[in-house]
Amino acid sequence: MDISVVAGIEARESMFGPSVALAIGAKFVPLRKPRKLPGKVIAESYEMEYGKDCLEMHVGVLQQGDKAVILNDLVATGGTLSATIKLLERMGDEVVECGCVIGVLEVKGQSMLKGKPLYILVEPRELEDFL
Repeated sequence: MDISVVAGIEARESMFGPSVALAIGAKFVPLRKPRKLPGKVIAESYEMEYGKDCLEMHVGVLQQGDKAVILNDLVATGGTLSATIKLLERMGDEVVECGCVIGVLEVKGQSMLKGKPLYILVEPRELEDFL
């Protein structure tokens, strides 16, 4: 599969995204809320369960044809992951799969991912076992 990019969304993925990238020999690319990244960026707006938001990504850090995995902390509506897929594809990259720590599957956010595989570590009903 040769993943060459790990794209981490906003703050939490900046903690474990670089470690995943280092472990597989890939670049780490952060995606942040507006005006948090220095330099030239591209942006993508999206709908969330409680309103609208926007993600930005640096321009020029990816090479066309890079294969990416996207990491996020939570998937519910799929809006954030969908916006990230759009940003990476606009740069000419291929999103191979997505991974999230927590998945709220009742919301069916996976339907917005253009058929990309989604891997989830914990579903909310599993959290009840630990409380």
